Amino acid sequence: MYKMQPFKRVTSDEINYYCHGLYRDLLTPVHHYILKSELIHFKLLKVLELRHREIDNFPLQILSLIWLRYLSLQCRVENLNIPPKICRLWNLQTFIVQGPSRPVIITFLEEIWALMQLRHLKLAKFYWPNPSSISADKGSHMGLSNIQTISYLSLDSCTKEVILGVKNVKELGIRGNEIDSNGLLNNLVHLQQLETLSFIFFSKLLPASAKAFPATLKKLKLERIYISWSYLDIIAEFPNLEVLKLMLNACDGIEWHPNVN
Repeated sequence: MYKMQPFKRVTSDEINYYCHGLYRDLLTPVHHYILKSELIHFKLLKVLELRHREIDNFPLQILSLIWLRYLSLQCRVENLNIPPKICRLWNLQTFIVQGPSRPVIITFLEEIWALMQLRHLKLAKFYWPNPSSISADKGSHMGLSNIQTISYLSLDSCTKEVILGVKNVKELGIRGNEIDSNGLLNNLVHLQQLETLSFIFFSKLLPASAKAFPATLKKLKLERIYISWSYLDIIAEFPNLEVLKLMLNACDGIEWHPNVN
């Protein structure tokens, strides 16, 4: 009998549908397994991709996979709460959640700050709480020093405490709504490593000065912002901007009269 070797990866690149359910190929020698609660036995798993299996709740069995580095989920509900015990996945580097046609709204608790190895968060929209140990006035804070990519952070999560906690991020996406930003976007100036910034709003909430944005910014994407074309004169003041993407309804109006002075 062939002895099964420990495996460290499971993906959904090959999907086989049978009459009795959904089967997946685990990347081990000639073995196929049903992916259910048996995940708890796969102690060495490092990559788990479940893009072809829709979930209604966060699978608690995943919390036992402490060596997991990459996690990708497909959600069929519009709201997904992440359990506080997510902090058990202390090796997690990449966390991705995709959803139906409408964005899945993810809610994290404070324990998200315990994932010190986290590098990439790719979610349609998520709420990020302030870490209790941050003191914005004193400038001392506990943060995720390894974080590189965040999208899409909710506008009301852009507090000074959160921004200071992810100050090394290089790529950031922010999704807003009709609420008053109360100057929250002015906190972006603290992101001195930021190179790529994306906004998806349904309002006109961008800061009134180019000084509110990091000077390191190289790429800017705007979608459904409905800003005036004259706001591009402010964007033109960004010292290192190389790429500007104006997506659907980025600007309000049909004519642009650039300031050429």
